Amino acid sequence: MVFALATDDGRLMTFPSAREAEAYCDGIEIEDGLWLFFADDGSPLEARFERPNRRGPFTVSGIYKLQRALSGRWLQERLDKVKTVQGGSITTIAELVETLKVNRGKRVPPGGKRP
Repeated sequence: MVFALATDDGRLMTFPSAREAEAYCDGIEIEDGLWLFFADDGSPLEARFERPNRRGPFTVSGIYKLQRALSGRWLQERLDKVKTVQGGSITTIAELVETLKVNRGKRVPPGGKRP
């Protein structure tokens, strides 16, 4: 699961995969700071452009892939910005908080193995 937070209206979209989030969120909007991305545990993701946006008379949205960010604020630190949750089985902020707790607990510790 991938979360995309719309910075303009506080809408949090849920997607089953990074590929679906990449297809939904326009590269121009990402470059303009309108979307922030998070993994299923709330850790930040960043858009790395494989083909940059082209602006001008004929604006063309770039192609990007979502990857783990080296740093950044987690979704748990931005919950005050979330106004609504859309796009999946999570429909409330309370459900979101619980899902983030569960998914964070599934993270592999450094040097550890997944159960």
